[in-house]
Amino acid sequence: MPREPHEVDDDELRLILAPGVGPATIARLRSALGSARAVTAASVRSLAEVAGVGVSAAARVHHALRETRPEAERVEMRRAGVRMIVLGDADYPSLLSVVPDPPVALWIRGDPSSLEGVGIAVVGSRRCSHYGRTVAGRLASVLASCGMVIVSGGARGVDATAHEAALRCNGSTIAVVGCGLGRCYPPEHAGLYARIAEQGCVVSEFPTDTPPRPALFPRRNRVISGLSVGVLLVEAALRSGALITGRIAAEDHGREVMAVPGPIDVRTSAGCHRAIREGWAGLVTCAADVFQQLETAGTLLRGALERDAIDRRSRSGAMDGIPSGSAVESSEQADRGPPGERCAAIDVDPGLAEVERGVEADCTGLAPEQSGSPDRSDDDALVDASRRGAAAIEALALSWSVPIETVLRRLTILAIRGRVCRRMA
Repeated sequence: MPREPHEVDDDELRLILAPGVGPATIARLRSALGSARAVTAASVRSLAEVAGVGVSAAARVHHALRETRPEAERVEMRRAGVRMIVLGDADYPSLLSVVPDPPVALWIRGDPSSLEGVGIAVVGSRRCSHYGRTVAGRLASVLASCGMVIVSGGARGVDATAHEAALRCNGSTIAVVGCGLGRCYPPEHAGLYARIAEQGCVVSEFPTDTPPRPALFPRRNRVISGLSVGVLLVEAALRSGALITGRIAAEDHGREVMAVPGPIDVRTSAGCHRAIREGWAGLVTCAADVFQQLETAGTLLRGALERDAIDRRSRSGAMDGIPSGSAVESSEQADRGPPGERCAAIDVDPGLAEVERGVEADCTGLAPEQSGSPDRSDDDALVDASRRGAAAIEALALSWSVPIETVLRRLTILAIRGRVCRRMA
């Protein structure tokens, strides 16, 4: 079971701060030796005896633990106004906790409750076109108005546009950055990050004074995906962080991926087109498409689990928690809905915006507040496993004889419906 939030002691902080020691190694050492204190007090020989570590890695870990300065990090955290949550704590994000290799700790500035909302990642090119900026703002504004949390990377271009759109709709947004929260990158986004912290939070998995480095951004991308039930690509080049985020979501996390098409001769749309053509991203032209794809994923998953697991359980009906029909009407029907007042400040094309504003009224059935599907034994087991972490999820998949990707997709749908949101439980 998740533990209550606690003050991180020096031994645990040393493990978290140790340079070059990844989450998997930390988890292996803690599991084998029993506690953070036992790990920090262990000799090189004791560390090397842990399965999968070895002598050379043990020596590096031993040296790294001696190099950390917990009190200096505490000073930096106080100066920057940030707090830390640790994997296993009750307030660690549910969806992120079950991905492969989740961060051992997160540094947060702002409201941590936004981490348990229903997140949708909106990511794309830093050098986006006017078209990309307009589409990103329009989609993010409607999704935020429908109660979803807009997750992005705080970068220039599409990321910043998505954050701004959510803020202007009085929605919640999360920026996952590729540096410590004592730094600001890009520097001109200091004001944006301050406003995000008021209506959501800024998140990092790196110690407070860590400067931005190219190698850190791919790690940041997996956190963006891990916090989200789906990833929406807006103007992603063939070699781009946005496309990497989409592939992580589709291949590693079992999350839905969607992409906005663009002009065929524009480089920054080539990645979106490839993702759609290869079939791992659904085509999106309006917010209704996003909701429909998330709901369709639940319908497809319903059939998969019925075939793979429910037959063995005398068809217990565990998948009845997902409705067979779409939670939203078509974009043509949405066009007849009343405009959304909260999005009036967004400067977008009026004709296109009318469709999106209608969706705000018609799509509220997928807002986090609107859960209420009946409890079923399989769903209850999966929700309970999600609280215990990735190992419990994998064990459940094995016991059901269901691929882990299928179970992760089911968990995503439960998150959409509010079942794994702890503050809604």
